[in-house]
Amino acid sequence: MSRPRQAPAVLFGWAYDHGEFAVVADESSPLVRLILDHCGFEHRIEELDAWGIEPGADDRDQQTTAAGVAVELLAVAGLRVGNWHEPQQGTADVVRHYRWLRSTDPFPDAAAVERAAAAEAWERLSTRELDPVSRQTTEEVASGLLRVEARRTLDGTEWMLATPQGEPDHYVGLRHDLKDGRFGITDDYATWFAGQARRDFRIDILRETRPPKSARACAAALAGAPVRLSAGLADRPVHPAVAALEARHR
Repeated sequence: MSRPRQAPAVLFGWAYDHGEFAVVADESSPLVRLILDHCGFEHRIEELDAWGIEPGADDRDQQTTAAGVAVELLAVAGLRVGNWHEPQQGTADVVRHYRWLRSTDPFPDAAAVERAAAAEAWERLSTRELDPVSRQTTEEVASGLLRVEARRTLDGTEWMLATPQGEPDHYVGLRHDLKDGRFGITDDYATWFAGQARRDFRIDILRETRPPKSARACAAALAGAPVRLSAGLADRPVHPAVAALEARHR
């Protein structure tokens, strides 16, 4: 008979208004408090029922690093941590997630992303009326003059990170409005900034920042219950952090 899954001691997440935050299941744990204080999570965020880093005290990269250190210290201490946005993830998943966020390494699936982006660009050229700038950008992606290495669609806008052909350390940011077809360059990074550009794209675009797919599942995870949907799950109380962000995204 398997033992019940241990409830997370801390759930880590990120919000645009607050940066990194930590939702603590047991505020009386001195070890959890010691680790979070050590990593700068001393600012109370009442609307999320969470702890964050003092606003303006650290930039985005430093906050991400601080959260990653906290995650690893808690894991080494034998405490379970979770991802507020992906409550099904276990401690090892969250440790890997924060290491990935801090990485400046090339994207391992860049070749597949480039092929998919190029194929879609060719299709748009034959099926949509595009303004001159959007057409030029689309042609460059389709022909491989701009090689898309990473991308994600958020709220109807597709964000991409690409390198001009023959310039692997020269990154440009692309913005594609899926509704009206506008497509162009938004950022142009110096070659010495290549690693940081990849890291920024992971932190700003590729990471999950939306509320959990199931607020009820997140509440169940905090309560130590199995993370699954069931007939009785709707009766479980929603954690305040979940309710706050759900209300904002309605």
